[in-house]
Amino acid sequence: MKTRKYKVLIVDDEPAMRDIIATLLSLDGHLCYTAADGIEALNRTEREYFDAVITDVVMPHMDGITLTRELLARNPSLAVAVMTGFSNQYTADDFIALGASDYLNKPFAIDEFSARFSEMMRDHETLRQITESGNQSKI
Repeated sequence: MKTRKYKVLIVDDEPAMRDIIATLLSLDGHLCYTAADGIEALNRTEREYFDAVITDVVMPHMDGITLTRELLARNPSLAVAVMTGFSNQYTADDFIALGASDYLNKPFAIDEFSARFSEMMRDHETLRQITESGNQSKI
């Protein structure tokens, strides 16, 4: 079965982290773009369509929590994964309540990251199809 390829925006103030994630996802055939902070990400998502956004929590100018709220307010069907190195300050419930599709604690294992991204997008695609078929039956 052919796996769908996604257009992904990676948001992190650490250039090395952006590069690592972009490389991992590119190896799976996904198109990856980057932003250094939440403001740059919001500007980019206003100009371009993305299937998913992966964002760090702690960044200058606009943190990942505020970014996630803004992104989902503008596009509720967007898949957003949140990453944090501060797992003692945030819980999975915090990110789920925010509307994030997934969360990752940094540092993470490469194989874990790839598997989690694939699962997130599969789940997101299934939910989107269910929502679309429900909306079509109402027409």
